[in-house]
Amino acid sequence: MCNPRRVEVTASRQLDEAWEHEMRRLASVSATAVGEATVREALDDSIGAPTLAALIEVLDRTEGWERDGNVFRFALDDGYLAYHIAEQELEITVRLSDEVRAEAEAVATARGRLDGTLTATGTGTYYDDLWGGITEDDAARAAEHNAQQQLEGGRRERLEAEAAAAEAANDPQLTAEARGRAEELLRQRIAERTEALRAQAMEQLAAAGIHARTIFYRALGEAIREALFAYARANNAEGLTFSERDGVVDIQFTMRV
Repeated sequence: MCNPRRVEVTASRQLDEAWEHEMRRLASVSATAVGEATVREALDDSIGAPTLAALIEVLDRTEGWERDGNVFRFALDDGYLAYHIAEQELEITVRLSDEVRAEAEAVATARGRLDGTLTATGTGTYYDDLWGGITEDDAARAAEHNAQQQLEGGRRERLEAEAAAAEAANDPQLTAEARGRAEELLRQRIAERTEALRAQAMEQLAAAGIHARTIFYRALGEAIREALFAYARANNAEGLTFSERDGVVDIQFTMRV
């Protein structure tokens, strides 16, 4: 094997090429849709002030009831039960919620033109004794091929740089457009889901009302019992007895007139 000989070939390419690049931005947004159904009922006018006063004390000490100003609340699985002290009203609310998502895409195409001249030098190698069967012509062809590969690589780099610049320049507008579309779609879906949840809450209100009234009137029954006990004691009643069976409270006492 003799010393290697190197062949260099310099090639150039004049760029005059139109290009286009598609840009996409995807936006995802979410929010909670809420549907409610509420019924309010006034307590019977026959319930006296002593019982109403006792009711506040009962609710204050009963587990599950929370006081917020002039309202007592009791959390239900899908809503709440409330007693409004000033209005003497019972409120039953079914509240349903659901997570809603929306996606939207914004698409734009950037266009431009590549121009200018690219130059590259390729190298090939051969040996005077034709080692490996490689001739000077083979080395020249290899050098030419290498130069053309470099030119094509330079062309691709230019195209990638143009695409990256287009992405950067259009990103704020495309991102905002995609998000705007997603939010508009989300508003539509929220409205639709809210109506569906409201209808569903209305359907559940009757069953929830039975459960809620049971909870409230249990407390009211205790308040009535305590008011009667207080009345009997205040008037020196005798033979005071109390019993409860199957939800019926029996209180007996004797008063001298």
